[in-house]
Amino acid sequence: MARKAEGIVAELRRRIVAGELRPGDTVPSAKDIMGAWGVSMGPAYHALTIMRQDGLAEPVAGGGHGMIVTQEAISAASVAPAPPAEGAETRALMVRTAIEVADADGLAVLSFRRLAERLDIAIMTLYTFVRDRAQLEMLMSDSIFAEFPPAPVKGKGKGGWRGQLELVARTQWQMYRAHPWLADIVSFRHAQFAPHVAAHSEWAMRALAGLGLAPETAQQAVATIENFVRGNAMNLEQDAETRAAQAAQDDTEFELGLQRLLDGFARLA
Repeated sequence: MARKAEGIVAELRRRIVAGELRPGDTVPSAKDIMGAWGVSMGPAYHALTIMRQDGLAEPVAGGGHGMIVTQEAISAASVAPAPPAEGAETRALMVRTAIEVADADGLAVLSFRRLAERLDIAIMTLYTFVRDRAQLEMLMSDSIFAEFPPAPVKGKGKGGWRGQLELVARTQWQMYRAHPWLADIVSFRHAQFAPHVAAHSEWAMRALAGLGLAPETAQQAVATIENFVRGNAMNLEQDAETRAAQAAQDDTEFELGLQRLLDGFARLA
C-alpha cells in the first residue's frame, strides 16, 4: 500500500511543479485517485495523508469537502521527500559521483545512464532517490555549498560588513573555480530549495546589518553581489589547463570588480 501511495504522490508532486496543479486548485479526491490509478481505498487515502503531511494539500476552508493545493506547495513539491534511511547513503553517493563526472568531463555529459553505469545499478533505481535531473543538479550545488559553511558574522560595526561580504564573495568564487560548471546550475532565486545555498544568502544578509539598510535594499544588495560572483564564474574556462593559465588574470579582474562593487555598497549607508 505504501509504495502505491508514494507513486501517486510523486505524480501529484510532478503536476504541481509543472504548473498543472496550482495553489488553490482542488486535489483529486480519494474516489478520483481510485479511478485514475486503479487502486483501492487504502492507498488513495494514504496518498492524501502524505500530501497533507508534506505541506502539499490542506482541507478546504470553512468545513468544505475535499482538499486544495496549498500556497506553499510549489516550494514543498520541489524538495523531494527524504529517501528511506537505508537509501540516504545511496543518494549521497549518487550526488558525489555526479559531481565527479561533471568535474572530469563537464556537465553536458552527465546523465542518469552515465551515473547508473558508474554506480553499477539499474538506471530506474536512481529515480528512487532523485526525482529528475533538475533535482539532481540542486543536490549537487547544495552538496558543494555544504562544504563551505558560513562563518560566524563578527564585527558588524563600522567597516565590519565589508570584510564579511568579501569573505562571502571569495568563498563562492573559490567554489566556482573548483567546479566551473557550478555557476550554470546554482540558483539563489530558488535558494530555499537548497538549504546550504540559502545559508550563504542569509550569511550575507546578517553581514549587511552593519549598514543599517532596509530589508528590501539589503536583499537587493545580496542578490547583486551573488550575481556578480556567479556572472564572473560563468566566463571561466572549462578546460583545466587553459583555466590554470588564465587564473591570475581572472582573480585580478574579480578582485577589482568586487572592490568597486563594495565601494558602491558603502554609499547606501
